[in-house]
Formats: sequence, C-alpha cells, structure tokens
Amino acid sequence: MAGRPTADWDQLLLQSQDLVRSEAAFPRVQRDILQVEQYSQTLRSRTARADATAETLEASRLLAHEGLNPRKLTQALQTFELRPTYEDVFQVETATVEEYLQQVHEMISVTAIQEAQQSAVAAFEDFMDSCMDSEWQQEKRALFDSVAPYSAATALTPGPSPGGAMSPYAARPLGGGAGGPATAYRGTPLLLGGGLSPLAGGPLAAGNLALRGRAVKYAEVVKKLNAAGGVAQGFPAVQEFAAACADESNGERRTTMLRVWQVLTKVLAGVGSLPAAARTQRTEALLAGARKYLEDNFVAYMQKVVATHRTQAALGGSPSRLGLVQAFLRVKEKDRGALDFDQPGGVDTTWQRIYCCLRAGFHAEAVQVARAMREVSTPRAGASDLSSQLAQWAEGGCRPLPGEAAAHLAAECDRLLRDKSARQRHPFSAQRAMVHALLAGYNRGAEAVVKEAPTFFPTIEDFLWYKLALVRPEARGASVSFVGGGSSGLVDGYSLADLQAYLQQYPAAHYSHGGKEPLLYAVVLLLSLQFRAAVGFLAREAATKDYRLDAVHLAICLHAYGVLEPATGDAGRGVDVGGLIHRYAKEFLYTDPALALEYYMLAAEALGGSVQVKGQLLRELLVESKAYGYLLGSGGAAGEGGALARFVPDAAERSRVLEAVAHECAASAQLEEAVELFMFAGRPRQALRILAQRLSDAVEGAAADASRGDEVETIIARGNAAVAAMGNTQDPEDLREVEAFDLLKSIRDMLAAEARGDHTRALQKLGELAFVPTERFRLQLCASGVSSLHPAVADRLPAVLLAAASALAAGGKREQLQTVVAFASAVPNRISQAVYQQLNQLQASVA
Repeated sequence: MAGRPTADWDQLLLQSQDLVRSEAAFPRVQRDILQVEQYSQTLRSRTARADATAETLEASRLLAHEGLNPRKLTQALQTFELRPTYEDVFQVETATVEEYLQQVHEMISVTAIQEAQQSAVAAFEDFMDSCMDSEWQQEKRALFDSVAPYSAATALTPGPSPGGAMSPYAARPLGGGAGGPATAYRGTPLLLGGGLSPLAGGPLAAGNLALRGRAVKYAEVVKKLNAAGGVAQGFPAVQEFAAACADESNGERRTTMLRVWQVLTKVLAGVGSLPAAARTQRTEALLAGARKYLEDNFVAYMQKVVATHRTQAALGGSPSRLGLVQAFLRVKEKDRGALDFDQPGGVDTTWQRIYCCLRAGFHAEAVQVARAMREVSTPRAGASDLSSQLAQWAEGGCRPLPGEAAAHLAAECDRLLRDKSARQRHPFSAQRAMVHALLAGYNRGAEAVVKEAPTFFPTIEDFLWYKLALVRPEARGASVSFVGGGSSGLVDGYSLADLQAYLQQYPAAHYSHGGKEPLLYAVVLLLSLQFRAAVGFLAREAATKDYRLDAVHLAICLHAYGVLEPATGDAGRGVDVGGLIHRYAKEFLYTDPALALEYYMLAAEALGGSVQVKGQLLRELLVESKAYGYLLGSGGAAGEGGALARFVPDAAERSRVLEAVAHECAASAQLEEAVELFMFAGRPRQALRILAQRLSDAVEGAAADASRGDEVETIIARGNAAVAAMGNTQDPEDLREVEAFDLLKSIRDMLAAEARGDHTRALQKLGELAFVPTERFRLQLCASGVSSLHPAVADRLPAVLLAAASALAAGGKREQLQTVVAFASAVPNRISQAVYQQLNQLQASVA
C-alpha cells in the first residue's frame, strides 16, 4: 500500500468516495468488487511468463529426489488463482467503505512515518561517519606531526617513544613558535677514545613534547618536594598538590580531583608532626582528620540549608553555633510544629540537638544542651550524668569512653532499644540511643538502631562519621572485647579493620552513583584510611581512566607522609606504588631526563630506598637517556656529582650508588657503561677487570683481521688509564688485575706477530709469558699454576700455545716445542682435542 496506485486504482478510489456520500452505496460495492477482479485478471494476463532458470531446475531435481512430480506441481501453480473474498477486502470488524478507507489512510500514514524515520536514521549515520572520518584525519595528522621529530634520533638511539596510558604530554608545534624548532635530547654520548672519557654535560635541549594541564603543576610540586627532602625540611605536599588542581574543572561531575585533595588535606592535617614509630598516635590523628572533614562538610550543609530557607530558619544577624543548629532544625523538622527551643511545651528536640552538635563537631554546645536537659532518665548505679560524659568524650579526643562508663552506656542503649512504647512517644528516641552507642563505642547497638530506622544515615558521609567515631585504635580485630571495672558486662571493640572490611563488601559503583561519580569512591576510601586502595582504584579501574596522572601523584603524596599501609595480595588493592611512580617516570626518559630523575628518585624511595634499588633505577635512567654529563657531572663521585648530587649528597654513598649501577650494567652486558661508571665511582680495578676480559675476547679476531686493530687499541688505552688511576697500589687484587692486563698486551703482540709471519718477534713475546714453559724443568711447575691464571688470560691459552708451537717449529727448536706440547697434554681440561692434534702435527713436522 506504500507505493503510488495506478490510474485505475485512483478511479476506483474516487468512485468509492462517491459511494460513501450516497445512501444506496452498499449494493454497488459488489459491482466494484467484480470490476477489481477483472482488473486483476487483465494484469495477470499481461504478466510475462519467465523461462525456468538454473534455480528452477535445481528445485525440480530436489523435488524429484523427494518423490514429488515437478511437472504436475508446476501445472498446479500455474493454474492457481487467488480469488479475494469479501472478508479479504473488508475485514470482519469493518462494516462500511468509510471504515475501510480510514484504515487505508492510517496504513499510508504509518508507512510514511516509518520511511521518514529511516531517512532520518540514515542521514544521522552519514553525518556521524563524516564526523568520525574528519576526527580520524585530524588525529592521524597530529600523530604524524608528533612522531616525525623522532625519526632521526630513533635511528641513533632506539627506544620506546614517550606516551601511553599515563602520558602527560601534548604535541608541541615543530617550528614557527617563539622558541624555534625543538630538537630531541639524547645526552652526552660515551667517548671511546684513549683513557677515561670526560663525561662533561652541557645544557639540556628542549624536548619535542610539552606537559599540559595540571601535569605541569604536579611536576613543579614534585621538584619542590625533592628539594625539601634534600635539606631535611618539612614540605606541605598535600596542600601544594591541591593548589595544582584549583583551576581544574571536571565537566558535569560534582566530585572533582580538588575535593579529593581537600579530603586528604584534612585527613593528613595532624600526621606531619608525629614520628613514624608512633603508629597508634598516627592512626588516631588520621581518624580525627577524617572526622574533622566530615564535620566541616556537615556544617557547610547546615549553612546552605539555612541560607536557602532564611525566613523559616530565623537565624538572625550574628548567630552562635548552637543557633545555627536550631535554625537548621527549624527547617528540617518544620512538619512537627513548634519546637521546644522556640515555644515552651513544643516538640522535645534535646536529643536531636545533641546529636546534631556532635555531628557538626560542636562539642561544647552538646554539653550545654545536655546540662539544660529538662528530662533525664535515671541512670543506673555508677553512671555519671550525660553532660560530664560528653565532656569526657570530647576531652579524650572523641574516642569511646573506657571501662565501666562504656558498659553502662551500652546497657542504657539496649534498654532504649527494648522500650518500644517510649520510642513511639518520643520522636527522637533513635538519636538518644545513637548518642549512648557513640559514647560507649557500642557498634552492635548502633546497627540495631539502623535496622529499625534505615533512613537514619541519609548519606554515606553521615554513616562514615558515625563509624569512625566508634573506632577504637587500640582494637586489633573484629572480636576484641574489654570488660568494665566491675562485672557489669562487656562492649565489643570496633576496629578500623572492621570498618574497612564492611566497606569492601560493596562494589565501587555502590558508592559512586552507578559509576557516574567515580571520585566519590576514592573519597570513601580516603576517609576510611584505605590509602593504597584509593591509589589502586584511580590507577586501574576503567571508570577512572581520566585520573591516572592523579593516581601517581596521590601515591607520591601518601608515601611522603608515610601513611601507606603495607601492600596485600589483593589484586585490586595491593598496588605497587613504587612501580606506579616508576612507570610514570619512564615517560620522561627521552624528552626530559632532569624531570625523569625527580620521579626516579621518588620511585626508588617508594621501592625501599636501598642502594641496590637506586642502582637499578639509575642504570635504566642513564642507559636509556644517555644523559651522563647532566646526571653525573664531572670529576668522579667525589667531585661535582651532577644532578645526582642533589639526591645523594654524600660522596661515599654516591660512590656506592654508582658502583651498584655499574654492577647492574655489567650484569646486563652493558660493558661500556659499566666501565665508565666504575671509573666514576672510583673503582678502577673493576673497570680494568672488564677491560681485560674485553681485550681477551678481541685479540684473536684482531690478529686475523687488521681492521679491528682500532678497537683493541681503544681498549688498551682505556685499560692504561685505569692502571694509572690505581697509582702505586700494593693491593694484591689490584696487582693481579694489572699483571693480567700486561700479559694480555703481550699475548696480543705475540698473536699479531705470528699472524704476519714474524716468528722472531713472536718468540720474543713468548719469553714474556712466564706461564708457558719452554724448559723441561719448568713443565710441572707451570702445569700446576694454570689453575691460578686470571680468567681472561686462561681463555687465550690455546691460542698462545698454537702460536708458540708455530714459531718454535719455524725456528727448528724441537726440544722447546716438545716441552710446549707436553705442557698442553698436562692441562687437558684447557686444551681441546683439535688444538692438541695441531700441536702434534707441528711437532711431527719438526721431527
């Protein structure tokens, strides 16, 4: 029905409309139906009969395979004719042509709407495809522009390009700016010439990438933090990090990273002055800071409510803190009528005011309300009045009361919970029971109140404040109990671990509005002192992918204050803080070694701060960035020290760190770097040992290939510089390394002379090798001394014996040759069978 009808159908439609206007329309309908049938027959006769296609033949074969006659079936189909009935044209519920035409009109309208929707969807998809194609082209051009500057530098010094999940960089224009084109920094290369290469550094070149957003401010705070640590001064790191986020917006989200830093500022407020060993005092200070933030937040909420309802609150010009609480209650309890503090005989709000004062941190006002209480329930024997208990609770740092007082308060809470009639008479009985449970640290009673009044804690902040107030820092587990002074009972100790375990029962989405406000869960973790879990949440969860940068600096701040709890095996909570900082520091390896050093040293401290850890990280930084001059300076470990001297000011410790780096380089087969670092650390013996082994590995190849002579000369020159650095040492280890190096130089000359056929020169150098006997009486002595040879010299023993035998054979010195062959047979573990056969052949040729 969606297509345009033919002229015949138009004529039929006009006739039908005329029939509707006529009272005798129905008898003519039958004639119209007959006319429709005639039209259908005419159209069917005009339809061309198509020949059978390949598909028809295949269908016929299939029918024949199933036992059916295709020809009869085809004839039946050709003679089949669809004859519409009256019910087909007019449905059963359609009694008139007018209703039928109304249905046709509705069907055409629906079809038009569907076609319009499809056209709109197709147009929208085309538009989105064009937008995505345009954005892709822009991103591709930006990527090519940012990668292009690295093409030349990467060919010289391969390594991973900066960027990645935590990359703080944004592309900078390659030229045309005020600073001109940027060049990649690769540091001062190692000089392989004679002697120790001077690792003098120059000014750093500008990087190809620039920090953006709060990453720039974070980096400045890190530099200040390291500078303060170098001179052992205190530094307000958390306030500085919060200031770095002061101008940042968070889109439509209400919880910003600035709020996270503000929470942490309050939590860490009282920790900086406490020593790390005072764990209980530090925990109490952290709990007090968390409660202080929640109390200030509640005060701000009360002020907002009062400001929104000024007339109803009736706060006045210069209100007191108690006046603010009363104004807040006027608004919140407006449906209860007149309140007791406004009208005598009004609704008793004493317990509501006490609870609000405690919730806002107005402890003196809570004591004031308790003293003016009109009705005080008769306390049990041994219990003091409520006002003195509140004062004792506040003076004790808002910690649950100890001993018998707690037991009596807990008993009173249980009595209030059992007295259902009293709870029905007094509207604020839940607040009364909660105050008693709070003073006693009675968690079981508080949970019973919440079961009866599930809306008592309307927000997670209210819940956290109350739970934090119940925590006893001295409690070590969920089942720790203490007994009062008498036999009045016991109260379960509620520990911080209990609170954290309870919060961990629910997923992050439970606290963050289904994931719409992910930072809310980070706030909950910080307020419950789960610092490592907060870092892990920001660093790993998909919902916080925009806060990877903040996770790194949150970890740095928490480690600086020493509040990170030990890592656990939980994959979601046992985040490796040192590894997290290290991964971020690697982003600066090739663009800004100076900033990379700042983060590398923080990562080393987070990983334990040992010399080995510092050595491992510093080796990676030196080898990857090649910034030896900048990082190490000149003059050795006792000299200027370069940028490293800021972090390791003591020359002896700096020498140990450099030595550890050198050992790491040697273990990683980075021998060039190891030699330079050993020389820098004032350990020429270790450098000479490496050079001796390198010379031992190179002398045979240099004797056969003259083009490798420069390599050997370079090694010898640097070895001579190391020998000179030892001076007139009498240390046996030093003398052994020097002797081995001298023997290797003689071996090199001997092998080179023999390679060019200078047998006389080779025999002269053979005389300098005392470990090879040419006299029969020295045979046994030299054979027993092979085990004490320097490893680098012992590795060349087969080549030395072959060269000596060849020179002796050429000179016809049969007896000396026999001695050399006998010496070779006396040390079978050092001489291969192939070398021994060559020696026998030389001996036979002389005989």
